[in-house]
Amino acid sequence: MSTRETVLAAIATKLAALATGRVYRSRREQLPGLPAIIIQPASADADEVVLGLLDQRLRVAISIYAEGDVPDTAADAVLSGVWSALQADPHLGLGNEVHLEQAHTIDWEFEAFDQVRVTLTVTANYRTAVGTM
Repeated sequence: MSTRETVLAAIATKLAALATGRVYRSRREQLPGLPAIIIQPASADADEVVLGLLDQRLRVAISIYAEGDVPDTAADAVLSGVWSALQADPHLGLGNEVHLEQAHTIDWEFEAFDQVRVTLTVTANYRTAVGTM
């Protein structure tokens, strides 16, 4: 498994207790219920700062699907739980070579009159050997 997949799996593990356990990686099927969380890689880049090693930056999109009478606040409790879970262990249990940045973005998309998708994008930094992911 690549370090990228290890980081994504660690995020999924940290969030597993949220959204009534509906936490998925790259789900394509219809969601069985809301709220739900989908974790996907958004983008990645790397620099060779130290000869033979790559400093990797993986941006991870954590999408929260929710519904409620006030859709712009329907995902707030889950969003807060996601942020708290990630900040409780910014190394994701993977040691000091992995670190989540504090900087983040949040985007809201309204799917229907009472549904919302809130996407929290975070960046994980880690180091790999040149030639590995």
